Amino acid sequence: MSIRRVSVFLPRDTEFYRGLLPQILRGFTAAGVEATGALGHPGAAAMREHCALHRPDLVFEMNRPRRDAEFVPAGIAHVCWVVDFNGRPLTYFEGSEATYLFGESWVRHYPHAGFHAWMGPGACEHDYAVTPHVPTFDTSFAGHMPNPWSEAELARDLTGRGACSFGELLPEIEQLLRTLPVDRSPDDLLGAVDQACRARSGHPLLPDDVLRYDICGRTVRHVNRTDLVDAALAQTQRLALYGPVNWSRWPHYAAHYRGWLGEPAAMRRAYGESATNLHEGTGIHFRSMDVMCSGGVVLWRTTPHDHLHGGIAEQFEAGVHYVPFELGNLGERLGELLDDPARAARIRVAAAAAIRAGHTWRHRAQTILRDVAAL
Repeated sequence: MSIRRVSVFLPRDTEFYRGLLPQILRGFTAAGVEATGALGHPGAAAMREHCALHRPDLVFEMNRPRRDAEFVPAGIAHVCWVVDFNGRPLTYFEGSEATYLFGESWVRHYPHAGFHAWMGPGACEHDYAVTPHVPTFDTSFAGHMPNPWSEAELARDLTGRGACSFGELLPEIEQLLRTLPVDRSPDDLLGAVDQACRARSGHPLLPDDVLRYDICGRTVRHVNRTDLVDAALAQTQRLALYGPVNWSRWPHYAAHYRGWLGEPAAMRRAYGESATNLHEGTGIHFRSMDVMCSGGVVLWRTTPHDHLHGGIAEQFEAGVHYVPFELGNLGERLGELLDDPARAARIRVAAAAAIRAGHTWRHRAQTILRDVAAL
């Protein structure tokens, strides 16, 4: 299949996507094709109008499979990049000519026939040029943090019989998150919480979508982020936190909150003001690639998936391009970097070079074009 024109659609109009769309379009252009795009998934009429006007050979959509875009005209290849499930199971993402998966562990569980592969984010050398580092902070973290629980949320009945509230079970849920295997499934976690609820109250956990999200999403993120930041604060108070204003609503973290990073220029500036940058989460994240591209040092919290195809340890070299850590040795790893600025400088140079050698949006575009052309 010959591909000369590509159209890219990202899920919605937000600051993040407004910055990301031109980066991806520049990547496709650098790969030798015409590229157009928009923010938001177009409906049937808008998609047909777009395709009639721009005549793409390939439509690339984040988080929308072809089953939800059957109106893409025949003869145009549809590519879905799954970055966020948005409450849907992995089985939902089917029908596209090619499906790319953001999480390295997701590839093992993808159930459908047809082409599918891992694809992490690229980086943009234009928006994330190598930045001189003049550290104001020893380390920083950029990411989401949930709000503190409200009294009403804590008082929710988990059983329908008034036998156990969310607030009563919350300490046990948090303990489960720290003791269950890191690569557990959401159903594994819910099953363990249900057992804890039965043991405490004699009744099963109510099936409830909001409660499911609060256990499998909000509480997981809160525990992971607080454990990470608390470990960093045990080593240094020169810590910057970036993200939603929710960070400032936690008294323990409010003094370290430095605001929202809404555009690439602000992100690049923040990365340049920190000696190191913390990562915690699923897969190689956009911000980790951007830190490395701009010549920053990524401190990476290890996971069981790091050595899978697409994992950080398979794509980059530990100790050369990034520095892995576990919560128990974060202080030691951070201290080593702060005490040896020459080593940190070598990592910055090597990381920026590795991104430019194989992990820009041009490289990601070339992979997509090559894969689809071979179908």
